[in-house]
Amino acid sequence: MLSKRKYDEKRLFCRMEINAEITFTVPGEDTSYTGHCMNLSHSGIMFIAGQALPEGESLEVTIDTKSDKFQPMEALIEIIRVEPSGENRYTTAGIIKEYK
Repeated sequence: MLSKRKYDEKRLFCRMEINAEITFTVPGEDTSYTGHCMNLSHSGIMFIAGQALPEGESLEVTIDTKSDKFQPMEALIEIIRVEPSGENRYTTAGIIKEYK
C-alpha cells in the first residue's frame, strides 16, 4: 500500500539508487556521450552528464552495470530537468518513454 512506504514522495514507482555508467545519443545522430546514472525508477531516470542537454530533448540511453547478473537496459527518454552540479557537470532528469 502506497501510504505505508517509507519515503517522502508519493510516487507510483519507487526510485532506486544505482551506480552505473550511462551512454546516450540523440536519435538519428552518430555521436554518443557518457555519464553516470544516479537513480532509476520504472518511469524516470536521473544522471550526471558532462554537457547541458536541452529540456524536451529525446535521448536513447543504455545503462550498463557491468554485472553478469543484469543485461544492459536500453530506453528512450525525454529530458525534463537539467541543473548545474559543478564545473562541466549537469544533473539531468528524464521521463522514460519507452523500453527497448
